[in-house]
Amino acid sequence: MAYARSRPLMPMGVLTAVMGMMLLSGAANTLLMKFMVVQQVPTGPGEKAVGFDHPYFQTLLMMVGEFLCLIAYRTTTSGADLKRATAVPVRIFGAASSLDWAATTLVNMSYVFIAASVVQMTRGAIVIFTCLFSVLFLGRRQHGFHVVGVLLVACGITLVSLSALLTPAAQSNPVPMISKVFGISLCLIAQIFQASMLVYEEIILSRYDVPPLRVVGMEGLCGMGIGIVLLTALNLSHVESAPAAMYQMGHSRPLAMAIVGSIFSIAIFNFAGVTVTQQASAVARSTIDVSRTILIWVVELTIGWNKFSTLQLTGFMLVALGTMMYNRLLVVPFLEPADEAKRLAAGGVGRAEQ
Repeated sequence: MAYARSRPLMPMGVLTAVMGMMLLSGAANTLLMKFMVVQQVPTGPGEKAVGFDHPYFQTLLMMVGEFLCLIAYRTTTSGADLKRATAVPVRIFGAASSLDWAATTLVNMSYVFIAASVVQMTRGAIVIFTCLFSVLFLGRRQHGFHVVGVLLVACGITLVSLSALLTPAAQSNPVPMISKVFGISLCLIAQIFQASMLVYEEIILSRYDVPPLRVVGMEGLCGMGIGIVLLTALNLSHVESAPAAMYQMGHSRPLAMAIVGSIFSIAIFNFAGVTVTQQASAVARSTIDVSRTILIWVVELTIGWNKFSTLQLTGFMLVALGTMMYNRLLVVPFLEPADEAKRLAAGGVGRAEQ
């Protein structure tokens, strides 16, 4: 994008710090979302203490976090660039926000049933659906390294899912196997919506000259509007209870702190992610995302939210390997297109069509 290239490059030390912010804020957000659902707090006066199971309300909180990116964009953009970017129709962000709402809500639901590290590893399925939708809707050609990468991710997620089903729960209240299957299914379905959003965003960014940070912020703004309407309907139909969520927040300091932390962590994660993409590359962003999964898993093992499983470790390694191959962090010459393979054999540096 022209915006990314026109910005001056950061000093390496600053960029490294931003990458660290992305890694820590991304891991913190996933862990905080899991922390919320395991908190046992009454939903009202004299009510029984239950977990914070409010996926729709949690999604609205995430949209508030994304909206903070719009504030960051407004404060860091000059008048000319701001005027040009605001000419983009607002309705195009509404469609992306709807897909984001569906994906985020399904993932939030899955935290009740499976470990945060399993959620994060299962999210690797986005590579599979993004690959498929890129072919169907963008007409993009997939090469050998794409196909092998997707197959490795699929095998890895299968092993991670099996480990989640077969490994005994680390917590005192074991989750039934059927509930684990349901949680994994929710997370996988979420990746269909997430991949659809990424492909849609790519179409937007190819047609309009709009900075990615504004895309995230506008999706958050539209998402807040969607959330208010949706939560009103869900409260009237007794599917969701915003008053119960507010009561739990007001009567548990750890829960309230986790919610505030999750809002700011998603804002920092998106801001840092866009900066890394602009200053380094999307490949660097993918590498950090793989590292985030490792960090989440280590933290869960340390605090007792998960039990070590060789099967899960093997599955994660396959997911990480597949992701790296798909993004060409790991280059296998015989899987490259013919012209690219020749350049690699000759010691040249090239980049295949992606």
